[in-house]
Amino acid sequence: MRKQLRHFRKKLLLSAAVLSLPGLILFGSLGKERKETEPSMDEDGYYLLYTRNDFRWFTTTVNDGNQDINVRLGGDLILNDTDRWEDWADTPPDYGYAPMTYYNGHFDGNGYALEGYNARNGKWLASIFTILEEDARITDLEIRNSVFYTTLEDSGYEDNDEETDVVIAAALCHTNYGLIENCDVQGKVVGAWKAGGIAGINYGEMINCRFTGTLEAGTDQSTELPEKPLAVSTLYAGGICCSNYGRIRGCINEATVTLKTLSDAFPMEAYAAGGITGRLGQDGTVENSQNMGKVTSVQLAGGIAGASWGTIGQCSNNGNVFVGQVEREYTESLISAGICASNGGVVDTCLNTGKVGVEQKYLSFYAPIYGIACNTVNPSDGVTKNSYYLKENVSQDYRQSGVYKLSLADTPDFPAYLSGEKRIEDADTWELLTELPGYAGTDQEDYIHLEFGPSEDVRYEAAPGDSLWSIAEKFYGDGNLYGLLERSGMAETKDMLIPGEEILVPHKDYYLLCQNDEEGFTWSYCRLPSGESCPTSYFAAKPVDWYYGNMHFDANFGVDTLWPKDLEKGHDAPAADIRIFYRLDANPEGDFWSADWEAAKERIRNNAFSTCGGAIGGLRFYRYRLDNGESLYGLSFLLYRKSGTVKCAAFYRLCDNMTAEFIGVEPVEEQEHVLERVRYLAAKVDTTCQIEEAQYDPDEFYGKENWDFPLIHNPFAIALAYSKDAECDSYMLFTGAQ
Repeated sequence: MRKQLRHFRKKLLLSAAVLSLPGLILFGSLGKERKETEPSMDEDGYYLLYTRNDFRWFTTTVNDGNQDINVRLGGDLILNDTDRWEDWADTPPDYGYAPMTYYNGHFDGNGYALEGYNARNGKWLASIFTILEEDARITDLEIRNSVFYTTLEDSGYEDNDEETDVVIAAALCHTNYGLIENCDVQGKVVGAWKAGGIAGINYGEMINCRFTGTLEAGTDQSTELPEKPLAVSTLYAGGICCSNYGRIRGCINEATVTLKTLSDAFPMEAYAAGGITGRLGQDGTVENSQNMGKVTSVQLAGGIAGASWGTIGQCSNNGNVFVGQVEREYTESLISAGICASNGGVVDTCLNTGKVGVEQKYLSFYAPIYGIACNTVNPSDGVTKNSYYLKENVSQDYRQSGVYKLSLADTPDFPAYLSGEKRIEDADTWELLTELPGYAGTDQEDYIHLEFGPSEDVRYEAAPGDSLWSIAEKFYGDGNLYGLLERSGMAETKDMLIPGEEILVPHKDYYLLCQNDEEGFTWSYCRLPSGESCPTSYFAAKPVDWYYGNMHFDANFGVDTLWPKDLEKGHDAPAADIRIFYRLDANPEGDFWSADWEAAKERIRNNAFSTCGGAIGGLRFYRYRLDNGESLYGLSFLLYRKSGTVKCAAFYRLCDNMTAEFIGVEPVEEQEHVLERVRYLAAKVDTTCQIEEAQYDPDEFYGKENWDFPLIHNPFAIALAYSKDAECDSYMLFTGAQ
């Protein structure tokens, strides 16, 4: 970007002589040279600008080389009759103005306004200033009823690499290295490609500024590709500035920000719009700023930033953020987020109360709606801390570390959350929770409800020959769960059950807390059966710090693999050797275990022995009911092998829409994780999705000769054939390797 700006300077120097011609700098239908009278000065040595002629003298003087002069408005300065000013792009007013190429002085607005500025439509004639140098200061200025716009035809240029670009449309300046403070811009900014409300590119400081009105970018619909290659692959638009590499503090956007798509002749990879900035560079910051306007994009839209590699802190959004997908010949990412659509930096202590939505026509790579930020698009993942969104306005699919839900009832406490006075800490667990804990920052949608045992509490009268073990086996399907049974206090002192003794068999509710930092994979449809469009749905979710791909060993036909990423990144060391084999496929038979689960369990016991002989130990079974009426079936066991003992767990969803099976294998350590993780991943599968055609032929599944259920894999055969040293290949995402 610095290289590009140096080239901008060379271009501008070459054109300085042209820009300094009075007929161009000025305005006017006469177009002839006029000599203006020098304005008076105040006691501070500032020239006082009261009239259009004063302003013309100022622009001419700066472009003649006196770039350090200081000026001050003496009152509102009317540059054009502002009747029908919003139509000036089509019907220009009497006076059009060319920018001051370089400026290094102080322009003190003194609380007054420039009204009716109309930028000439030409290569660099799109802002009041082109480059504000490091010592430049623009303060206490209001710009009203003014129009700034670019077109590819008039504002396109070739950069230093002879590639095609278009000047950024912006009101105050194309590039700022200095200070812009207490400036209030109300107008219309229209960019053929990129646009910023106040500044195009900011390397300096923008403090306590506000933009109102409208900003449109990506408006050019040319169908012929230029002869030279394109200089950019992403278009940005931002209410305060298009791209920020400096500091923005205390700024407010109230304008509507809209980023449209160019024609297919211009192959842009991404479009990113933000209420404050379209792009935030690595060294850039946005602090204590607020977006109140609607932000709309065709691909990435964020209340504060479209895409960020920098730091966003103490910011809030209450404007609506919306992505409307356009027809493409390829799949792309669609992300609408309350603060930042693509975060590769830090988002800290931010609040979103605005509505976040997507109108989707085709599949996209990511879950498209985020209350605060999507942290997984940029090559280096971003971080979000202590940030909050209003759950009534956002339907976010996955929980995130550092991101918490608030409700309308929490409105009085919003300032306390933003100030840091109130904080919510992350809650994460894989365990079965015996009651809904309602951790702060979560709600009931963040939990998977499992029911277990009888549908309601049962008072059972003990019969001769009963034991606590046999009663638990009868009602829970597992004698190991006899501890759930409740006896009277007196009866508990006796070792044996007494015939006729009443035993309470409680119905059990369990809850799985949905994990932080998941991502969808194995995507499904994005149209409802009615034909209506809906956000991208995924069959399953996995931890964002896990790979998914394929593992090469004898038994893996028909299953893919999940496994943790590199431990050097700080991931869960005890679970490092876990491998989870999964399959989601069509299911022509529905729930073939529901009719007689007890008989199925006996057949599985026999299959375990016929596959592994006496090497199997601790075989246990599980069956839970989900809220949608499905059963979640499972089993766990130890497998004793010459190479070492492994612990295994398998869980299944068997419904009319699909078969979902997850088989986990893990070396036995002090603390195993396979049961909890496999149970959770299977419970999280979205079986409302429909798989119509089978992906694999079950006749080719390994170990089927010792397995009575041909539509699913033999977990004992997989565990026996598994080698943790087998090669793993991760699947590729559109941003590169996972």
